[in-house]
Amino acid sequence: MNLDKLVRLNIAFKPSKNVIEKVVSISREIGKNNGIFFVLDNIQFHPHITIYAPKYRKDDINKVLKDVKEIAKNTGNIEFQFQKASGGQGFIGVKFNYSPDIKKLHEKIVAKLNPLQKKDIKNENQESSDYHYNFSPEQKKNIKKYGYPDAMALYSPHLTITRLKNEFLTESILKNINWDIPVFTTNQIAVYEMGEHGSCKKLIKEFYLSSK
Repeated sequence: MNLDKLVRLNIAFKPSKNVIEKVVSISREIGKNNGIFFVLDNIQFHPHITIYAPKYRKDDINKVLKDVKEIAKNTGNIEFQFQKASGGQGFIGVKFNYSPDIKKLHEKIVAKLNPLQKKDIKNENQESSDYHYNFSPEQKKNIKKYGYPDAMALYSPHLTITRLKNEFLTESILKNINWDIPVFTTNQIAVYEMGEHGSCKKLIKEFYLSSK
């Protein structure tokens, strides 16, 4: 398989406007006094809540977009409830409760798109090099089955704010995050092209959820 023809896509919830503004502000503030790998700006690095993020052949992108559009129009708006600020291996973010509606959509998207995803069988370390992350044995099993470490039983809705170059500062940074949006609703999911460290570097297409 020609790896140059593979691209990692992130099918993700697009947060509400107030949440985007909040995480862009926090990301920028963390970056003022700490070495970080990226700053969210909603231009080059897009705030997102990952649903499913495997690799696809570039020729299959339109199929992915068609499937996501069909799912979106049959899915109502999704409510998110803040759980806690969270991090690990330098990642800084916020976690949300895993509601039945989020679970249903995640499982539906994985079931629909998993048959299209392409595994890099010759290079089992490719996932780790993409994310620069040490995966657990369970995550490695998920990579083999779904092409994404945190699918299905390991899925946890979260929004990454940035990644620190010095991971030993993670806990002190988390303690200073003031999150004042306990609940928000999103009415869009989007497909992004991914960059390094789990970032989304390019918005390919966004889809409105049904208002029903």
